[in-house]
Amino acid sequence: MSTLMLLASDAPLQEFYPPPDFDFTVTFYIDERRTEDSGRDDGFAIIPRERVLEILSEKRYYASFEWLYTYTPGRAERVIAYLKEHLKTAGEIEFWHVWQDMDFDHRVRKAEIPIDELSAEDIQELEQLEVWKEPVTDYCYVIRN
Repeated sequence: MSTLMLLASDAPLQEFYPPPDFDFTVTFYIDERRTEDSGRDDGFAIIPRERVLEILSEKRYYASFEWLYTYTPGRAERVIAYLKEHLKTAGEIEFWHVWQDMDFDHRVRKAEIPIDELSAEDIQELEQLEVWKEPVTDYCYVIRN
């Protein structure tokens, strides 16, 4: 059992995976609850995948979404740019955060958000939702132009 973030769409999702950077360093400041990571904003991955059965979506295409290091506002802005680009060929895109446990009886909470109103803070909020707490709830942003 684990949390999973996904994108779902009726248009194929373009893979995004940044090239390796061997000079990249991450410094964690535990007491201050912050991270420094050389300012790279491409530290996330979007990887096309097969349909996830637990997701209550009618979309045809799916992709896993992963932070490769940790959330930063700059990275979230790059994710928003990816979503805007995708919406040029799709009517909408769903951004899910779910608890993956092969149980098909989760609550689902959806929020519709126009892409021009989607913020880095919205993405951080979606990522931080505790989807595993009872009652188990899957969350989805339905993002449109």
